[in-house]
Amino acid sequence: MKTPIKQDTSLRPNYFLYTSLIVGLMAVTALWKPTLLTGTIVAVSNFFYQKFDWLIMWLPLLAFGFGLAVALPGKFGNIRLGGQDAKPEYSFISWMNMLFTAGIGVGIVFFGPIEALWHYFQSPIGEQAAGLPEYQKVGNAMGLALHVWGIPAWSLYMLAGLVMAYFLYQHKTECSPAAPIEFAFKRKKWAAPLGKLIAGAAVVSIAFSVSSSIAMAVSQIASGISIITGRGAASILEKTVLLTVMIAICLFATVLPIRKGMKVLGDTTVALSVLLLVFVFLTGPTHYFVSVITVTVGHIITQTIGHSFELYLFQPRDWIVWYPMAYWVWWVTWAPFVGVFLAQISKGRTLREFVLASVLVPSGFILVWFCTFSGFSLLDTVEGSGVLAEIANKGDYEGTFYHLLNMLPAAFATKPLTVVLFLGFVITTVVSAAISLGVMTSTDGRSENKRRAIVWCVFMGMISYAVVFTGKIDGIKAVGSFAGFPFVFVFYLWMAALWRQLRRDTAAKQGGA
Repeated sequence: MKTPIKQDTSLRPNYFLYTSLIVGLMAVTALWKPTLLTGTIVAVSNFFYQKFDWLIMWLPLLAFGFGLAVALPGKFGNIRLGGQDAKPEYSFISWMNMLFTAGIGVGIVFFGPIEALWHYFQSPIGEQAAGLPEYQKVGNAMGLALHVWGIPAWSLYMLAGLVMAYFLYQHKTECSPAAPIEFAFKRKKWAAPLGKLIAGAAVVSIAFSVSSSIAMAVSQIASGISIITGRGAASILEKTVLLTVMIAICLFATVLPIRKGMKVLGDTTVALSVLLLVFVFLTGPTHYFVSVITVTVGHIITQTIGHSFELYLFQPRDWIVWYPMAYWVWWVTWAPFVGVFLAQISKGRTLREFVLASVLVPSGFILVWFCTFSGFSLLDTVEGSGVLAEIANKGDYEGTFYHLLNMLPAAFATKPLTVVLFLGFVITTVVSAAISLGVMTSTDGRSENKRRAIVWCVFMGMISYAVVFTGKIDGIKAVGSFAGFPFVFVFYLWMAALWRQLRRDTAAKQGGA
């Protein structure tokens, strides 16, 4: 292998200085004019979705295909991150737990019971499609839900982590979204300035995307406390206090080493989510859940390609803008920090193990989770009381999960458990993001910087206040995906950079053998 190129950190831009100024300005605006901030972001987001829908929709499928091309044929899949003698630093279970909690977080609980309802009522192949039998509308709704949250979503995370991990461990580059492009295209004049722009945009992107998850968690926890205690809806002041407490907990977890902080949090949060899932699966209509899983797997196998190229021309645009596309860009927005964090914890894994495990294992859990919770909501809509759909259609997205638990035994125990689960997911997400931001804005771009991670944690809490204040689901999605638009284009460069470098390294190794 070639001798690694030593990086001159004195020439590295002070990413922390200028990105913290940009994000800090946005954070102050969030406190001063929250409605103005979210309204502007929604308008800009809508423009991008309308103009670049064709570029967004096929990206997840392309990422999955690229990952398979690296993992399966030839010798690429046998390459071990860090060298053939490198050993994994974490057990497979802990590795998957940290990946899962960093990559999805509070979203699966927030959207669990309502995701398929949106597709059932609003998609062109749900209730909007005249003449379709009920079973087909339900199947279409579940298929779309898993298309959004399953293999395509995790393929985006996989690709980001794979690219950054390969260059970090095999070529000792920075752990940064820009490093693969700067290294693979180092002879191109445009690579260095573009890399600096990408690195800065990634920091801003992460801060915005994680802020939306913090806001979701605040709303969901506040709703749970209100339902459990029998009080009315939480006020803005109460939500602000809750937000402050959550950020304080995140700050404490951020200063801990990954092994003591994220590992323990990840293991605990996943254990609680599995416990809740198993309970609902067994105490609810189990046979129905198994049937929904079977049907949905069939939709995933037969319709993933079709969904990836379907723009629903001549149909109302609201659904496709705020569901498939907003989610895709949201995942793209998260990809830089999930990629950095995943690279940090993946030394010693082969490329084949990395690709297959980081896509299939989380997607399998997501399949069972959504088929259980969204499947239950659809059953209640079609053959039950319809109360869950009624609650969701009134805009009480936060309360839907708790009302679902009320329909099952031991709600007195499962509802408080859900509050704890929300808290666990948001802490793991914020902490992993803060750690990633600390690494990316450190002096050398490789090592953790706890002080800077603390600053980023505070800024993300401030931006999330704007979303908590406005309380609109479109605002949550828009803020979550807003800063990720440039990374739709970066993904294509990442794939070109990794493939180019893999071929170079393989040829160099064979030539030196």
